[in-house]
Amino acid sequence: MKRHPAWLALGLMLCVVIACNLGRKSTNLSTNSTPEPANSNRETPATSTGALSDVHMARDDGEGDPGEETSIFNSKDRTIHCVAKLKDAKSGTKMKFSWYVVEAEGGSNEKIKDIDYTTRTLENIVHGHLIAPRDWPVGKYKVEVHVNGNLEETVSYTVE
Repeated sequence: MKRHPAWLALGLMLCVVIACNLGRKSTNLSTNSTPEPANSNRETPATSTGALSDVHMARDDGEGDPGEETSIFNSKDRTIHCVAKLKDAKSGTKMKFSWYVVEAEGGSNEKIKDIDYTTRTLENIVHGHLIAPRDWPVGKYKVEVHVNGNLEETVSYTVE
């Protein structure tokens, strides 16, 4: 039986295509080293560089700083914090917290505000916060946390 070189080349090309596709799937794994709970309110986008070790929402402690960690707020919680912990404390890291209404009384899919911040020496915990002039509308909200222009995490929270 005579083997035709075109069939051999086609077979080799098919193997290369399959190997490339299998390799591509493995690069989309999360860079987080700890597994997230099934009901987590955090989402790691495809643009993440792994610059953050933790992101969470928190109530105000009554003195303007983050207090109790939570993802459910009361409409009377006027100040809402988003706390981000950087893996490396580097001076000059550009942080941005983008706050959105996902679906709430009176609005949906709207940006509330961007908060920009640049870290100083040895600063690895940064928090952005919003203060409402009146009670928050009941609904679903989210905060996108950017580090040096990359969307690192999206954190969802609700106001009841």
